[in-house]
Amino acid sequence: VSQFSISFLGGGYSGPSSAPVTLHIYDLGRNFAGVNMVFKAVGSGAFHAGVEVYDREWSFGGGSNGPSGTGVFCCPPMGCTAHSYREAVKMGNTAMSRREVDALIRKLAEEWKGNGYDLLRHNCCHFSDTLCIALGVGPV
Repeated sequence: VSQFSISFLGGGYSGPSSAPVTLHIYDLGRNFAGVNMVFKAVGSGAFHAGVEVYDREWSFGGGSNGPSGTGVFCCPPMGCTAHSYREAVKMGNTAMSRREVDALIRKLAEEWKGNGYDLLRHNCCHFSDTLCIALGVGPV
């Protein structure tokens, strides 16, 4: 996965005081696409999720990004190449500025360590939910 460093954040122009938030959903891989078509009909499946805000898509995984050991990473919107892109869900607009979102991501990066990843209880979908709630656009 092509990832931007968390240290890239901060400073400079803070941009507009609100921005659209989009939940991006992926199949865990090409092999899951057919299975997910069936299970999605009953509200289930094996998915990866990321949240786009201010032109970056944020997510969480079991790897460690940098010396802090965070599992938080970002990629271009719809660009998580480890998974197969499925769909976008518009969540609304955040009232947070770019600077406030950067501070939120830094805080979450400290809390969401890669070694804390759990497939069922602490994964990218849980992170996306937490981020959307913190952005003020509700749960996923």
